[in-house]
Amino acid sequence: MDNKKVLDAAKKLGIEKIGFCPAKDFDESSKSIIAAAFPYYTGTFDGANISKYCFAFDYHKVIHSVLEALAQNIGLKNYKIFCDTGKNDDRKIAKMCGLGFYGLNSLIINEDYGSYFFIGHIFCNEAFKYSSALDKTCKKCGACKKKCPAGAINGDFTIDAEKCLSAVTQKKGSLTDGEIKLITDNNTVFGCDICQDICPHNKNVKKTNIEEFSNNLITHLSLDDISELSNKEFKKKYGCRAFSWRGKKVLERNLEYIKNKENKK
Repeated sequence: MDNKKVLDAAKKLGIEKIGFCPAKDFDESSKSIIAAAFPYYTGTFDGANISKYCFAFDYHKVIHSVLEALAQNIGLKNYKIFCDTGKNDDRKIAKMCGLGFYGLNSLIINEDYGSYFFIGHIFCNEAFKYSSALDKTCKKCGACKKKCPAGAINGDFTIDAEKCLSAVTQKKGSLTDGEIKLITDNNTVFGCDICQDICPHNKNVKKTNIEEFSNNLITHLSLDDISELSNKEFKKKYGCRAFSWRGKKVLERNLEYIKNKENKK
């Protein structure tokens, strides 16, 4: 299939960055991968206590819908769509497809979007002219490593995922005193953007052109928002948001930790 056919169809759907790579390293039953970058940056908001990627509608659902439309529009058969799902390394795929390069914080950085973008991809059996991976890395300034409150960034383009504050906020069950302190010191209920916010590659990045990621934003959660909701009511109200996937209890627990600290002041 001609790459231009895919690129033109993607552009009509609002996808500005597309790349192609062989699928053999990921799925022997497929021939090629079409990968796309979906920017989500909408700016910085005072008082935000959830990660930027959670401000808008659930990216899994939005991206799957867009890529499904793309697959149909270009006539793909026997394809599989992924977005932060499955066993494949999305960042490695994005790198191979020329969509970006690695940062010290292990995230993929795009020249226009910085690291504020989602990666979606389609496994298919079409042949394409494959993209070239970018032969570069981030500036390696070390700002993300110095700023990480959990000390989770190793400095060699890898992280200790279990230590990462984002992972701690999503962890179920009881937390250690150190983990609780991480949450309360940084006033974060779900996710963490510290290593991204400090990154020089994220200065002056483009704001998203995707309507689903720029409208109806939720940037802050409080106990009043969720404490009186039943689990069913919570799912009905927030089920379309990425921060809801761990359930009400995790969010409520984190909010209570923060409130308890404020009450002790």
